Amino acid sequence: MNILVIAPHPDDEAIGCGGTICKHTARGDRVTVAFLTSGELGLKRLPREKAWNIREAEARSAAKILRITHAEFLRLPDWTAGTYVKEGARLLTPILKREKPGIIYAPHPCEWHPDHQAALPMLRAALRKSDFAPAELRGYEVWTPMVEHDHVENISEVMPRKLRALRAHRSQLEEFDYERAVRGLNQFRGELAGKCRYAEVFQTLSLKHAR
Repeated sequence: MNILVIAPHPDDEAIGCGGTICKHTARGDRVTVAFLTSGELGLKRLPREKAWNIREAEARSAAKILRITHAEFLRLPDWTAGTYVKEGARLLTPILKREKPGIIYAPHPCEWHPDHQAALPMLRAALRKSDFAPAELRGYEVWTPMVEHDHVENISEVMPRKLRALRAHRSQLEEFDYERAVRGLNQFRGELAGKCRYAEVFQTLSLKHAR
């Protein structure tokens, strides 16, 4: 099966569904990640192109750890990607046509960050343009834990690899202790939702606006 992950920034793929990606690739699934932005505001002190290069290199290193097949960098503006929904849809359309993913992962619609909020409208616009609909669209959590979820993935065995992939985004770990946050959230989900040590949870999103 082909899997597509929509990541607003480099590191969102590892935080939100890194463990589940590991499980997909272990089953032989082809996983592609489309990074909507290259997260240049995560390195504000640097020129945009240099920040892009650093963060994209980190994303490629993380992709190797997660065994992601292919990474696409759309380079929409960090923080204001929502004002480029049409452009983002145009860039996502050929990826959808090429990959024809059975499952798509994207940030859930109640995420706090504006780029995360833009991901679903952008994806749905691209799905309309590509005249394609996946079997399933799953929302994942990064900044904002979901109030409701309907799919739980036990990631206990692959949690060390997920954390290694997160550490590959080294430029982002100085300002925020993402490892502590991720470990805590996945422990919480594991205990209460998965009855296991670590889990990721997802919300099945409607496709009715996609066509």
